[in-house]
Amino acid sequence: MQFPSALAFITLLVSFPLAMHAQNLPNDYFIKKAKDPSKTYLQVFSADGKVAFTFDKTINSPAPFENTVTITDPSLLKFFSLVSIDDQCGYKTQYTQIDGPNAKDGLRRRDYKFDNSPVFGKKLWRFNFYSNAAGSRMYYKFIKNKTNAGGKIYKVAADQLRKDKWMNSANGEGTYTLSCIDGAPLPELVAMLGLAFLQC
Repeated sequence: MQFPSALAFITLLVSFPLAMHAQNLPNDYFIKKAKDPSKTYLQVFSADGKVAFTFDKTINSPAPFENTVTITDPSLLKFFSLVSIDDQCGYKTQYTQIDGPNAKDGLRRRDYKFDNSPVFGKKLWRFNFYSNAAGSRMYYKFIKNKTNAGGKIYKVAADQLRKDKWMNSANGEGTYTLSCIDGAPLPELVAMLGLAFLQC
């Protein structure tokens, strides 16, 4: 198994009473907990308050009992879509990119799996994608409420309250935040951020 050389950090925020005040990092991307009712998708903001990505989840599409997740840029230009035929709330889920050709290794280009079974004893996300730049498949995992080392996703905060000036909120706003270093695979990490945010 290979791990990417670019270490990525993800702050996945859950409902704990303690709120942490975060510093504004240049590589922060976040989803506001209070969804904009005028949008059918989640907006993913960069630290300067601009929309950097969108995350859209469509139920019963492309067929009954199938769900689709689409990651786009701010102009809604699609990066990729993932489809699930087993999006079971809070138990097991798999999202796979089925559109487009397979990767050079013969597998689907992107694959995300969630398992909350007693075998693992924890909420575990695994995802991988084929990197054309590296010429190999990159593997990540995220374990809720645990910290892990070496090119993996980290759970680093319980809750986050942001008071960025552009938010126009005196009391701050609750967010789900992704923090990463330069060179990290942003669209893939944003997909993980959105999937974990919407997981029941």
